[in-house]
Amino acid sequence: MINFVTTRSHAYTVRHLIRQLGDARGWSYERLFRQKQLRSGTWIFTDHERLSNFEIALAAKVANRLERGGARVLNHPARVRGRHDLLKALNAAGINNFSAWRCEHQPRPNSFPVFIRNEFDHLSADLELIADQPGLDATIGRMRANGAPLAGKLVIEYAGQEVSPGLWQRFATYRAGDRLIAHHNVVDFRWAAKDLRQPARLRAHPMFAAFLENERRFVEGDMYEDVLRRAFDLAGIEYGRADFSLVDGRPQIFEINTNPAHGSHREIYRDTFPERVETQKLAEDRLYAALRAVNTPAGNRIALDDPDLVPQQALRRLFQGIKRA
Repeated sequence: MINFVTTRSHAYTVRHLIRQLGDARGWSYERLFRQKQLRSGTWIFTDHERLSNFEIALAAKVANRLERGGARVLNHPARVRGRHDLLKALNAAGINNFSAWRCEHQPRPNSFPVFIRNEFDHLSADLELIADQPGLDATIGRMRANGAPLAGKLVIEYAGQEVSPGLWQRFATYRAGDRLIAHHNVVDFRWAAKDLRQPARLRAHPMFAAFLENERRFVEGDMYEDVLRRAFDLAGIEYGRADFSLVDGRPQIFEINTNPAHGSHREIYRDTFPERVETQKLAEDRLYAALRAVNTPAGNRIALDDPDLVPQQALRRLFQGIKRA
């Protein structure tokens, strides 16, 4: 049994996987913390960046008990690096050429342009590039004046390269256990490349056939596996998706998302890009196989008897009493 643990408001991201895998279920952290015992099996902790420090500590307590009881734990909350620390580590290891700074620490980036994003979510649609240090100082000053908190905001150096004038690309590779799966390649008319909203415009592009071939080669060849494995290991992440671009042929990793939204890409692209369906079928089938390989049976019951979990477990008794009343 594979158990995906997510924040309650982001449980939708794994529903497709749960349906495909069959022997899987989802848990919210709120529900998890109220349990006095859990069955062994495989437990995948996600959404670390959306948890408070207190919740991370509680999740680590649960993960410790699960491991000691014989369960398989992926993404142990005490071992997964946050976005800021991971970007720093990737830069120090020579994998990324860019780095990140916390907004509240008077950031002085090494290069420009930069952009500001939240550390606690995955929003990137409205990111603006800031050209220089005076512009960054002015932006942070306006945030302070407007009452916008600087905590949880990161200044990140831009690391991108057009694949054609006005076109950028983003690659995505999953990890499930020891297996890495090259999954897809998005080409977009925005530098923060997401799923394309203008399929007709891309289809009319003279390099459209080359983009399709690049994605096929990427997926079939599991390209860049060595450097991505190093990045996942640095992150302490055994399940998730690395999003990256290429700059002068070298992967530059933006983030590793432990709870990526996953749907059937073969269905998504059936109408817009039918040429991508076979490639996506191969990628998805490999991902499902890798997840099934980390599955372990739901066996013995494991007591969650850590003292720090007792107050949370008491809430369960309170809710049960309210229901009976």
